Amino acid sequence: MYTKHKSGFTLVEMAIVLVIVGLVISAFLTPLTAQLEQARNAEARRDLSEIKEALLGFAVINDRLPCPDNDGDGVDDGCANTNATSTSGGNVPWATLDTKQLDPWGRRYQYQVNNAFSAAFILTTTGSGAGLIRVCTTNACVATEANNVPLVIFSTGQNGAVLPPVSLDEQENVDGDKDFVSHDFTNTAGGFDDLVVWLSTNVLMNRMVSAGRLP
Repeated sequence: MYTKHKSGFTLVEMAIVLVIVGLVISAFLTPLTAQLEQARNAEARRDLSEIKEALLGFAVINDRLPCPDNDGDGVDDGCANTNATSTSGGNVPWATLDTKQLDPWGRRYQYQVNNAFSAAFILTTTGSGAGLIRVCTTNACVATEANNVPLVIFSTGQNGAVLPPVSLDEQENVDGDKDFVSHDFTNTAGGFDDLVVWLSTNVLMNRMVSAGRLP
């Protein structure tokens, strides 16, 4: 007697299909995720470059650099003093500068300024002692990328939501002192993906002289 067999997948066949589909999706998602992250990093670098230019423009107009925003409204909140031996840190004063508030990961761009530059400055203005803002290659700060700069701006990158950061180098960027770390991205010891930009005294003074704001 002829028996009609029902067509369709067995549970085993269905499981195999699902595994294959999962592998195919994973193969497509991995490079896509990497591409999206590269795009976010590129966007953050553009934003930081625009913020740096806005800070230079602010200095040319006001003969000083702005102080950070510390209450979240994006407005320069003023610095406690104009002592060259102290610094002030907080959010980039995005409303004052008319720049972006948030990085591509939804966190505010950060800003540290030597207080001597938060008032009208001259060609010989510089930080000293505890006011020396440094950009180092590691948290130990044995070697520096830049020394005694007027300001630093940065994004904590994709992993910036982890506070405190696992990476010692990233911890240095959010500990509130005058030392910062900038180097290539790494995946070791918690990873490092901060994007750090600074303004040198030479660039600032040259812009002020070119604009006729300093002799």
